Amino acid sequence: MKTPVNKAGIADEKHLILLTLNDYLQGRPVKDIERLRAAFHPDARIRTIIAGKLVQWTLPQYLDLVAQATLQECQPELLSYTWDGDTGSAHVQLTFDTFRFIDRFNLVKLDGKWWIVDKISYREELQ
Repeated sequence: MKTPVNKAGIADEKHLILLTLNDYLQGRPVKDIERLRAAFHPDARIRTIIAGKLVQWTLPQYLDLVAQATLQECQPELLSYTWDGDTGSAHVQLTFDTFRFIDRFNLVKLDGKWWIVDKISYREELQ
């Protein structure tokens, strides 16, 4: 991982990345659309496979889907993240009662802020 040499720089970068990831992890379970919007770059793309087909949404389309979703108890979890310079990736999961979303993000840093620019998601049934 190529990061600033000093420990303060590494800690600062981790903090900035975690701000973005926490906007997603804390915003998605409660359908906080503005917090979700803050995590994603406006041009972000969201992708998944449904019935064997690739399905893609723009950020506004995805936020509309989240807003319409049934509010359920959810356990968000950050599994891992890494970065090199101004690009990074993260692996998270949201566990609901009967299913889990496993998400992988591509991140970029623009103007001092980290953004999710790409989300690919897998839905795993639990029961």
